[in-house]
Amino acid sequence: MTQTVISIFLCLAFSSIVLVKPVCRNIVNKKSIKVFLKDNKYEIIAFFILILGNSVRLFGIDIFPNALNCDEVSSGYEAYSLLNYGIDRTGNSWPVHLVAWGSGQNALYSYIMIPFIKLLGLNIFAVRLPMAIIGCISLILIYILLKKTTNNKTALIGLFFFSICPWHIMKSRWGLESNIFPDMILLAITLLIFGIKNKNKILFYFSFVIIGLSAYAYGTSYFFLPIFVSLVLIILILKKKIKIRQAVLAGAISALIATPLIIFVIINNFDLPQVKFGFITIPRLTTNRYEEISSIFSKDFLTVSKNNFINSIKILILQEDGLPWNSFNFYGIIYIFSLPFTVIGLKKMFFKNNKDNIFNSIINLWFIVSIGLLFVCSPNINRINIIMIPYIIYTIFGIYSILEYDKTLKSTFIFFYLLAFVGFTNQYIKNDFNKNYVFEAGIDEMLNYVQTLDADNIYFSANIKEPYIYILFYEKTNPYEFINTVKYLQNSKNSFNIVKEFGKYKFGIPNSLDNTSNNVYVLKKQEEIDLEQNIWNKYYTDEFVIIYKNNRS
Repeated sequence: MTQTVISIFLCLAFSSIVLVKPVCRNIVNKKSIKVFLKDNKYEIIAFFILILGNSVRLFGIDIFPNALNCDEVSSGYEAYSLLNYGIDRTGNSWPVHLVAWGSGQNALYSYIMIPFIKLLGLNIFAVRLPMAIIGCISLILIYILLKKTTNNKTALIGLFFFSICPWHIMKSRWGLESNIFPDMILLAITLLIFGIKNKNKILFYFSFVIIGLSAYAYGTSYFFLPIFVSLVLIILILKKKIKIRQAVLAGAISALIATPLIIFVIINNFDLPQVKFGFITIPRLTTNRYEEISSIFSKDFLTVSKNNFINSIKILILQEDGLPWNSFNFYGIIYIFSLPFTVIGLKKMFFKNNKDNIFNSIINLWFIVSIGLLFVCSPNINRINIIMIPYIIYTIFGIYSILEYDKTLKSTFIFFYLLAFVGFTNQYIKNDFNKNYVFEAGIDEMLNYVQTLDADNIYFSANIKEPYIYILFYEKTNPYEFINTVKYLQNSKNSFNIVKEFGKYKFGIPNSLDNTSNNVYVLKKQEEIDLEQNIWNKYYTDEFVIIYKNNRS
């Protein structure tokens, strides 16, 4: 009930933003309702589109997806640990980057989650709500950005398309920390363009504060941001929108904010020890995953780069990466039938004869630098997420071009996209994310029962993905208890630190079950094994079977 009330309030609040100025203006001018509706028809249409877009991002986020991803649980527990104990689960105080699995996890989203966990407690709603809110804010940003730089019709088309865009809906409904990166850049660009057009230095410089903070959102920013920021500042100087000293100051602001992360990259690329500045930790990761995600560090640089680029282009054209939490067949990233519009919009944005169009220049730079990233990043949809917003903006401009060419197509356009949206939403609700190895459902129910048993040790099947992080999350474990008792699998060739045990929790089922101790064994239902009924009891949840001795008091 609380989640529903919060969702309704946020949906109405974010949707009403577009009506605040018109309503205030109407109150001052004392115009009739009829005149108000006539004068503000675009804002009223935007309000109803926002109701749709915000609703599909906010409602039922604790239910759909119907299973939890280990990464969102990890970032949620880290936020809880930092909030209550001032350290992450490896003992680092207020780290600029989380050690997490050993190979690292981006820290920004965990810090954003902290006030939500403070207010709502550590639960999946609190973990996913910030991402949903960021998604709703992005809807508003797209609308006001397009309205400022183009016209009301383009802004409405853009808002409608972005509201029902499968990629943005899916990524807004679960807490994968890296998925805030494109939204952060969208916010920065909106502030930047408003700052330039309104000659507002505060907005202009604040946009570079956001750019600096976005470095903490995702590791791909290490490649994207230096190139993108440099090119944007050069373009603004050449177009005489800013002076050189303003560009230097703006770049310095971003660099200063990102300095701890720059030091982090140096530490981890040159095997240096971690450092602390006061209560802030710049950590040394226990394993380095850069070689897995970037061809820059690959021995076969050219071959790997070519394959990365080809596979990335396939993802953008076919609009799927084989990961059902990123896209569905047919619907894809932007609905598969939208691709011709994307090509039309791209051509229009690149070859439109308007040398003074800062919006076009920045979006095109965003796209070009993102293309460069496709060479150095081993691709899936979330790894190349920074290209998605210019990709969507091109599609919006393509749709607008077609509708301007033949205005009779507007009703057909709305009908087919709403039909696709309904189909996508239906598939999303019915999709069982629990079938995927990196998502798990029902662990809270299983743990609730396990805690009623007087267990000496609790063993978990290796087929449960990273069960220890779910235990930390649901049990709200003191991180010091975890740090003092955790044992890792030694000599693992895996890039992640594999937890062997902590406290009474053991990971991996022994070859034979010990009937001399009060041990509990947790298996996936499909792993159920035959046992002597007079010695062992079995308890079933929706997803698990819990095995324990029959002779308990």
